[in-house]
Amino acid sequence: MLAVVNAEALQRIAATRSVLRLINTHERTVGAGDDASRSLKGLIFVHNYAVYEYVVIESVRGLVANVNSRALLFSSTRVELLAMALNSEFTSVIAGSIKKTWAGRMDVLKKSRSQDALSITEGLFPKDGSHFRPPQLETIWSLFGVPGAIVPNARLRTHITEMVETRNRIAHGNEAPATVGSGFTVTELEKRVDDTEAVCTHIIASISRHAGSATAFS
Repeated sequence: MLAVVNAEALQRIAATRSVLRLINTHERTVGAGDDASRSLKGLIFVHNYAVYEYVVIESVRGLVANVNSRALLFSSTRVELLAMALNSEFTSVIAGSIKKTWAGRMDVLKKSRSQDALSITEGLFPKDGSHFRPPQLETIWSLFGVPGAIVPNARLRTHITEMVETRNRIAHGNEAPATVGSGFTVTELEKRVDDTEAVCTHIIASISRHAGSATAFS
């Protein structure tokens, strides 16, 4: 599972490393202080984030497809996953009139215990407002019952947070790429690319193993 996603992620990470090699060659020639070098170094965070977001979104897409292929019954599926399977029903109750809210709630609960086969809407992603920081991974792990930690070691939680927040400062125009890039050496950025690869590889491996289990969502 997710072999295509893994291959694409590794290709994108390799491309980012190629950019870093170009920056390193450029700095050896003209020095590290010019705008081109600083800007490109800042944009490494954007490249890293793009790979990470791609992996997270496509991994969830793969999990949803795996769930839908199993013809699971509402009554025998893990409760947490029903939050996604009943997404449209929950949305309807929340948005509905006060006159129908209690009947709607009861209908949702009855369906959650039924013998009907469930199906999750393709493309549904459980956004939780954390904007891909570590709590987003924790939400995914909890919904689908993925075992183990969200990252291979605790230090990488800090890496994810830094990656997301730095990318956002650049993407939202709060800080210029050159300003960000001036605070990092090529060696430091190479380490961050390595960390991004470690996070992405872990996500894909963890989710692929889980999806391969016969009792993954029960």
